[in-house]
Amino acid sequence: MLRMLSVVFLSALVITACNDDDSTTNGKGKASIYITDAPIDDANVSAVVISVNRVEANGPEGWETIEEFEEPVSIDLLSYQNGEAFLLTENEMDAGTYSEVRLILNIKKKVDDQLQNEGSYIEYIDGSKEPLFVPSGAQSGYKAKGEFTIPEGGVVGITLDFDVRKAVVKAGSSGNFILKPTIRLVANQDAAMINGHFNIDSLDSAGYDKVIAFAYENDTFAESEMDEPEEGEVRFANAVTSSVVVDGDFTLAFINSGTYDLYFAAYDENGEFVELIGSYEDVTLEAGAKLELDLGLDLLN
Repeated sequence: MLRMLSVVFLSALVITACNDDDSTTNGKGKASIYITDAPIDDANVSAVVISVNRVEANGPEGWETIEEFEEPVSIDLLSYQNGEAFLLTENEMDAGTYSEVRLILNIKKKVDDQLQNEGSYIEYIDGSKEPLFVPSGAQSGYKAKGEFTIPEGGVVGITLDFDVRKAVVKAGSSGNFILKPTIRLVANQDAAMINGHFNIDSLDSAGYDKVIAFAYENDTFAESEMDEPEEGEVRFANAVTSSVVVDGDFTLAFINSGTYDLYFAAYDENGEFVELIGSYEDVTLEAGAKLELDLGLDLLN
């Protein structure tokens, strides 16, 4: 079943833990679980779809089922970028501190003796599809680690950032595509956003086909991030998140509060890395902040 799209923006996702008339006390609170993504490098990929049977969280009493769906919920991860997110579930849970969330995925058959997620696949712009394998996706689940607290009688929003740019890799000689566990968990009350605005004339005059913005935690970028990646890896692997610059605009969303350095890279029309354009460093974000950033090539290091 392809659930109706539920698109929300960061300003609506920053849900503080507060009491309301709809919340139940007696040791319970509510959690809203969202899914978002960062852009993929391969320009030929049009969709990355996963299919979810059940959502669980590891909390005060161990693993707890948040929701088990009557029919698997299918989500095209590439449809939820730049601050948009898919509301997967909103349910009552035990109050307390949780350390991880996991998605139990829809696996129904084997292909070449490997479990296949029947509803999980990659689709290309020519309409062809490749099955997407997620090791242990039906047993131990696809896990996102990160701490969040549900107060008694309160409501908390949690976003799972898949970042399929890092997660989807081809597994050696088998040719199978695997979804690696690179998912990032963000408590929305601590989330911040950067809305960037680039001087489009400066980009056009430089002749760049495609520019991607990468956010790094302060002073964590290394020159080796640009090296030709090994099999199953990507360039800019340690970036927290990324965004394609479209008509001069980019959005880096669901970032925890802290200080970040932004790096900008040029790619050709086929999605191949060309060069590092420059960086804009020491950007400080507070929880819940939405920072508007005006940039030009002359402002980059």
